[in-house]
Amino acid sequence: MKKIYWAILLAGIVSTGLFTACNKQAGVAAAGADPYANAPREVSMTVLDRGQIPAAEGTYEDNRWVRWINENSPVKVTFVPVTRSDATSKINALFAAGNAPDIVWEYNKSFMDGLYAQGVIQPVGDYVEKYSVAYKQYLKDNPQIVPYLMEDDGKMYGISSQRNILGIVNQSIWIRNDWVQKFNMKIPTTTDEAIAFMRRVRDEDPDGNGQKDTFGMSSNYGWGTITRTMFGNPYDGFMVKDGHYVDWASTPAYRENLAFKRQLYTEGLMDPEFITDNNYARQRQLIVTGKVGMIFQGLSITGEWRELMQNVPTADFIPIEPLETNQGRFGFNSEVPILKMVVMNKTARNPKAIMEYLDWLITDGYYALSWGEEGRHYKLVNGIPQTIDAERNKIEKDWLSGNYEFALVDNNKITLDWIPIQAAQDPISQAWAKVYQQAVDIGIRNPWTYVVPYGPASDTIAAYNSSVAAQLEALETNIMTGKISVDEGLKQINDYKKASGWDAVIAEKDAWYQKNKHLF
Repeated sequence: MKKIYWAILLAGIVSTGLFTACNKQAGVAAAGADPYANAPREVSMTVLDRGQIPAAEGTYEDNRWVRWINENSPVKVTFVPVTRSDATSKINALFAAGNAPDIVWEYNKSFMDGLYAQGVIQPVGDYVEKYSVAYKQYLKDNPQIVPYLMEDDGKMYGISSQRNILGIVNQSIWIRNDWVQKFNMKIPTTTDEAIAFMRRVRDEDPDGNGQKDTFGMSSNYGWGTITRTMFGNPYDGFMVKDGHYVDWASTPAYRENLAFKRQLYTEGLMDPEFITDNNYARQRQLIVTGKVGMIFQGLSITGEWRELMQNVPTADFIPIEPLETNQGRFGFNSEVPILKMVVMNKTARNPKAIMEYLDWLITDGYYALSWGEEGRHYKLVNGIPQTIDAERNKIEKDWLSGNYEFALVDNNKITLDWIPIQAAQDPISQAWAKVYQQAVDIGIRNPWTYVVPYGPASDTIAAYNSSVAAQLEALETNIMTGKISVDEGLKQINDYKKASGWDAVIAEKDAWYQKNKHLF
């Protein structure tokens, strides 16, 4: 019901004139001559330099796809590379030096919030309304992304597009279905049923080697996020109760989450070396050699799955629905709907040219910048681009489409049907495509809980999070490994958070919510 309400509300906002009512801004003439009619039709923009372009293909400023853009785009585009690992600081430095290009981008709303607070970017809503046709329509067709593009002055500063389903769904729970069948059990639907299955994996030598060297489950860095979302932790840990901000970690659900992890560890259902396996190399080895019954991990286990199939061809690792807890049944962690957050420099030379570029990308340009050249990089099978030569694509295209570096916005309407068709046609690749398709489907049907569409960002909140993260993880680990009781650990956690300024963070988040809740 909440999702339906949001859709109706956002559609209403757009249809009643989002761009004209909410975005009365400087920079566009109210009437009369077009101020950009004779301006050079040129656009400069940042691109994330990931160091992935083969030397034979050129540089981030000049390569086959930059040339393709300038041969096909209605405007001339130049690219300014910024190192991926510190892109935000590089962009801030460009602004400080007065050298920032017309448009810059990163992957989250807090990036826009920071530049908005500095006063170095400008609203874009009136430009969209006056100069755009295709992108304006795109926003009307996809109103769910609009709240992410707004700032607290009621104006639209961001430019973005909807993530496709493969970019939204990113976590899952996997189980050895062949062992479920061996034990004459059913696929677990609750944490209690999962514990029962894991105990049998621990005790009954399911791989038949005569040793008790199998574990109920394993994971990697996604462990904390998956287990928290199982117990209802929403996006940003943000809950609203009686009209005010409430910390999920202050609710009974957080205690149950810690107790569940403690049970897995203290009962020996997981590898005791998990705590010290900093790069998760040992956990990966356990998975690919067929020594674990369940995996709490992301969807990006292609390599592990393929290696397991080679080592244990009879293994049947499949994704399962989210496990129900005493708190209910919740969806897996997923990404927010927007792909990028693109913003316009306050001194952008030609906003009209930027809108022309957006219109071209959203209707046509994004396709080649996603899949390459038809007949060379892909062939259409039932209207779906299928790789022709994977080795050629590694050199010429994969560094482009893997991160959509050069397309600011796209309109990729990928569906579940794409997955087996796009995959390589060998048996293992097709077998993986089948289970991956199942995992994505489960993720779509079980979305993450979003109380608000995005969380607040500030120097205070960022400083708090960075200062307490390591100690909070250490305290949670002490609870998990049985060094302290759950209740004593919770007391230590809450005392530490309070001493570190948590009350101020809570107050700031609640003030943000009260100020911005009309946008939601």
